[in-house]
Amino acid sequence: MFNDRKVFLVLILFLAACTSQPAPNAEEESWVAFSADKAQADQMLNWLFPADVEYWSPTEADVHTLKSRLPAYLQENKSAFYMTETLVWEQLDEYNSQYIGIIFEGRKVIYANYLCGNGEDTKWREQFIFVADGGACYFQFMFDTSTGEFFDLIVNGEA
Repeated sequence: MFNDRKVFLVLILFLAACTSQPAPNAEEESWVAFSADKAQADQMLNWLFPADVEYWSPTEADVHTLKSRLPAYLQENKSAFYMTETLVWEQLDEYNSQYIGIIFEGRKVIYANYLCGNGEDTKWREQFIFVADGGACYFQFMFDTSTGEFFDLIVNGEA
């Protein structure tokens, strides 16, 4: 039979498990890195990757590393922005961005989603935004955190 001390300990552990909050998103004014818990709960990238995709939580340091190297990558791949004369890499401060950590082909990568700043609308901080058109206002890519490699840049088309 349980003694009072064991029952109390089990009750404390049960209450702690029931009231634990998911890990918070890392974010700054113009970007959000969704936590693994949020990405998994919302199945953010299940439409793009297999349903058993494994998520992880990018840190602020991960995002800052990505952002510091991004202008050079975009400039090297400027032909992807063929429908605009805008030098996107010079105007990145006008974009909002979302980051989702996934395990892709055995590597920890960040799936990045960039969208033109849209004033006071903050839905992009809470949910993944998918847009089919919009041109250079919307682009996505992946970043390997261990190698620093960018890959799979996709710029939306024009409707």
